Amino acid sequence: MTSERSHEVVLAGERERMRTHKAPPPGEAGPESVDEHLGGAETLSDRDQTFSDRDQQASDEDQAASDRDHERSSDSATRARTTAVRAGTTRERLGVGHLREETAIERDRAARERDELAARRDRDAEFADKRALDLDHTQTLLDRYTVRLEELRARGIEGRERAARDRERAAHDRRQAARDRELGARDREESREDREHAGTDELTGARRRGVGLEELEREIDRARRTGETLVVAYVDVDGLKRVNDEHGHSAGDELLRETVEGLRHHMRSYDLLVRLGGDEFLCVLPGVSVDEVWRRFHDLGSELPAGPTVGSISLGLSELRDGEGAQELIDRADRNLLAARGR
Repeated sequence: MTSERSHEVVLAGERERMRTHKAPPPGEAGPESVDEHLGGAETLSDRDQTFSDRDQQASDEDQAASDRDHERSSDSATRARTTAVRAGTTRERLGVGHLREETAIERDRAARERDELAARRDRDAEFADKRALDLDHTQTLLDRYTVRLEELRARGIEGRERAARDRERAAHDRRQAARDRELGARDREESREDREHAGTDELTGARRRGVGLEELEREIDRARRTGETLVVAYVDVDGLKRVNDEHGHSAGDELLRETVEGLRHHMRSYDLLVRLGGDEFLCVLPGVSVDEVWRRFHDLGSELPAGPTVGSISLGLSELRDGEGAQELIDRADRNLLAARGR
């Protein structure tokens, strides 16, 4: 009798432990609550489509402006409207670039959330496995006394199946997180390309004035840190107005492109070339002397193709001094150009 009463006490204690066992915390409640936490993938896809539509619209407007410019190149009013359309297109591309950057940040955030959810599912799976082991141990004890043997075994099987489902969903979440990171990296690359395109002069391929002057400031900071020399060349394309008046703006545009091509031929791949205005350019060359730059560009005018649009260049040079800013450096090069013309 004492042995039977002892067995009954053990069984009653085990039943009470199972009845009062606490469920996982709310953050680890199981696959249903975890799935409800996910969302927003379709919104990110909608953003991708919106960005593609806006890029296509900007490209169409840019093409239409180029067509109007080509058909009526001598009409100054049309050229002004075309310039305004191109400026609007540039702003649109910059806006798309910023939106893509925001989307990339949103995708990174979604990826981090999916990683956290995957970790929660792993913890749920571990808890289910432990519970299954506990139930298996209980099955052995209850089997010995023929109490609810089949029910406990069914619970153990259910726990293992649930753990398997949690692991499968965790693996899916990790794959989705990797996909979000991949899309985020692509958005960043497209954003970088948009910014690069927005800072490039469509006609010549040189950097636009605003972006180019910012890059000149960085070159000045780098020269001060490293102690290297920094020389700028102020270049003016002579005779551009005459070519435009006598042969049309298309001929003038061709002269500008040929001049930039000639400048690049005498520059290194990492040297900076900026279009300051209609016929004015700025070349920024670190780590060289004024004499070396003069030798590079001295014969450029004679190298330009001969013909009805033949042109020449005027050149002014200056080297960075201590305490000097970008505008002072450019102004000295401009004054040097004017002095060279007067000689």
